[in-house]
Amino acid sequence: MKNNSKILMIGPDPDSFGGISSVIKLYQGSFDDVMFLSSCKNGNIICKILFFGYFLLKYLLILFKNKSLRIIHIHVSTGASFFRKSIVVNIAKLLNKKVIFNIHPARFNEFYENSHPLIKTHIKNILDKSDLILILSEKIKIDLMNICPDGNFKVLYNPITIKELKIKTSKDIKALFLGKLCRNKGVYDIIEAAKQVKSDNIKIYLYGDGDYKHFQKLIESNNLQDKMFISGWISGDKKEKIIETSDIFVLPSYTEGLPISILEAMVNGLPIVATPVGGIPEAVIDRVNGFLIEPGNYNALADKIELLANNKELRNKMGQESFNIAKEKFDISVIVNQLKGIYEELLG
Repeated sequence: MKNNSKILMIGPDPDSFGGISSVIKLYQGSFDDVMFLSSCKNGNIICKILFFGYFLLKYLLILFKNKSLRIIHIHVSTGASFFRKSIVVNIAKLLNKKVIFNIHPARFNEFYENSHPLIKTHIKNILDKSDLILILSEKIKIDLMNICPDGNFKVLYNPITIKELKIKTSKDIKALFLGKLCRNKGVYDIIEAAKQVKSDNIKIYLYGDGDYKHFQKLIESNNLQDKMFISGWISGDKKEKIIETSDIFVLPSYTEGLPISILEAMVNGLPIVATPVGGIPEAVIDRVNGFLIEPGNYNALADKIELLANNKELRNKMGQESFNIAKEKFDISVIVNQLKGIYEELLG
């Protein structure tokens, strides 16, 4: 802990599953003058409750011990994450700290609309208390301004580390999916698309947390073992190697914020087949560095995978554009400089 820091960043454990954890890990390696405190980690409900209790004790200790602390930067999702972080916000405001509420999911407005009127009031109250609300895309900003018209909103993209682009030479085409294995991420649509892919040189690889055994049985029941491979969550060097050796990235989600998995694929020069939801259109430009299809349209998903697989020139051209866009808009150095400017503005 940096006892003289003016900024405390709060979010999930950087080694946990998910995009927010990946963002936290990148920020940890980029700021020398920011404290980091984990509010949750992987585990069952009892472990999560106990960990949050332990977090609150550490949080209070830091607040009372570190007199120079002025900004609390809170990364938040929906559901239980929001209710945990609302406690963090209320404590910070009681002690006259400035709060940055960093909302990651695109479906936050749905979370609000589907809540009980009393919960809606609580959500709006927390947004109103926040000195700055960071969101991942202009579309999400428009949605949230309907909830909190007087909120101080600013778009800050998720960051990614830029590295040297490697040339791909494989003849067999690997289409890759990384994310939670569930309906919302379009996994059933990927399986339906695989049924229609005719080229023998294409194989679709699925990696993620969730009930992968259920989807494995579904793949087997449809006799797709030769076309698809599925496994659990991967991270670190193994994930890097798998992305580097893939040719196409697919993410046919129904809702998204700004997926780290897409940014990771772009940095590795992959063309993207995704849906125009959340912040994705601000990373994937249709027919420039990939294709945007409507959620649920597995026929179009199959067509675009096949088109990219059978056109090396198009695949390489779109992959290069992915890399260029990632370098220009999402490079960690670009995002960190923007965030430093935000901190300086709040500090006055």
